Amino acid sequence: MCNPKIEDGGSASILAEPTPTAETTTTTNARRKGRVVPQVAACMAAALGTLASGAVSGWTASTLPSLQQDMHMGTTETALMAGIIGVGAILGSLIAGRTMDYMGRRKTIVLTNPVLVVAWVLMAVAPNIYLILLGRLLCGLMTSFLLSSVSVYSSEIPEARIRGRLSSMTSFFITLGIVLSYIAGIFLPWRYSCYVCAAPAFLSAAIMLAMPESPYWLMLNDRRGDAETALQWLRGPHYDINEELESVATKLKAVGTKIEYRELLRPRTRRPFFIALFIMTLQQGTGSNILMIYTSNIFLSAGIENHHMPIVYIGLVQVVGTIGSVLLMDKLARRTLIVMSITTVGVFTTALGVCYYLRTVGVSWPQAVPLVAMFMAVFGYSLGCRTIPWLTTSELFNTTIRSTANTACLFYNRILNFVTIQIYPFVAESAGPHTAFFFFGALSLVFSVLVFFILPETRGKSLEQIQEYFEEKSVKTSKRNDKTFNDNDKESSVGERTISHKVDASLSFHVSAFPPDGKLTVVTERGQMTRL
Repeated sequence: MCNPKIEDGGSASILAEPTPTAETTTTTNARRKGRVVPQVAACMAAALGTLASGAVSGWTASTLPSLQQDMHMGTTETALMAGIIGVGAILGSLIAGRTMDYMGRRKTIVLTNPVLVVAWVLMAVAPNIYLILLGRLLCGLMTSFLLSSVSVYSSEIPEARIRGRLSSMTSFFITLGIVLSYIAGIFLPWRYSCYVCAAPAFLSAAIMLAMPESPYWLMLNDRRGDAETALQWLRGPHYDINEELESVATKLKAVGTKIEYRELLRPRTRRPFFIALFIMTLQQGTGSNILMIYTSNIFLSAGIENHHMPIVYIGLVQVVGTIGSVLLMDKLARRTLIVMSITTVGVFTTALGVCYYLRTVGVSWPQAVPLVAMFMAVFGYSLGCRTIPWLTTSELFNTTIRSTANTACLFYNRILNFVTIQIYPFVAESAGPHTAFFFFGALSLVFSVLVFFILPETRGKSLEQIQEYFEEKSVKTSKRNDKTFNDNDKESSVGERTISHKVDASLSFHVSAFPPDGKLTVVTERGQMTRL
């Protein structure tokens, strides 16, 4: 038996830990973990706008055949109709980051959505192809604002434990938008489908009015009081927000609050920036966007005449793959998930190329074979290649440069997207679709190896921990470079050294020193001095 401790006056007190009650345990957990519902609501409200953006990308998949008939479109017009949204996105990405930093993430989303509604309505009432193209250009412009602002907003709102899943909601809603445009284009005239695709943008603008601004952006703009209010709403009334706010404040103090593009090339940002560019190259290098934008044309060229329902199935496959990605994002290592994703894309895109090639040499395949190959390639893309690159570009950077870096990566991504979408019809016409599919399939398999060594694992880490990881990397690299420089400096400053060797049987050189000007003083045995 343990004796009690005797204190002054002979009174005894037993020093024991208090037994935790259900009430204290609940309170402790509440302070450690915020409420999930407000965080989900904010991310879903923002992601609704990207549903309309997804419809922008998928709209041509089901409407191109009818557009080609109504507007008498050739190969050039078809490529322009599919690719002009890329031009708009490239232009928008040049100013989206600055706009988001000046106005805020939430206000950018609120103001962008109504313009997207106007663009869809313009396409619906357009009397000629030129106004349709103008509407598509405007859609692409607004898409760049939505993709960048929603991605950043969705990465800054949630806690680290659920950030992967909630940030992936952006890609999930893009997928839903693509499916919505498929279904609307199949069952409605193409003009009416525009009104259906505009509806989510209107809803997003209305719901976002009730959502808070990003606490990170508020702290960045020295509005701590507003940041406390926003964060308390997002985490719940019992959550202790002080530690999280202090962590953000400390990090902002370390990296500064001045936003400059040259920050992207500084050691602490250069490494994550190049990783983000690589992951964007990977996403567009799969060629999967071609499968989802030219779906009708690909099915028709593969000999599938009744292509309407397969388009719907393609959309459902994307939904299943994206749901799987959202569910696995915080359970599997993200690097493992994207390796699985891009390997699947590479194998089945190559298989689709084989189907097309054998068709050109007269070998007939059952229609199910190219269908399955295309379904699996799109499923693989949705499983990780669609979601992880956008999540990565929002995670890797510090708060000061996050929006700028995100839009720089978006600019690069949209250029690649425009090039691949624009050149595909001409490659398919001149060299056959199988050539394009073989190229993208092989490139995907190469990327599946490279990404394993290049992409760092960020699952379960807070944004501050990810920043600290890259800062430590930059410090180590700097120290290693300094050590190399110092070693070289010591070697070059060694005192006078004598090097003697025979040039021929009768002549030898004596080097007296290595002077600073880099020239050698050579003294021969005959006393002659030569400067080399």
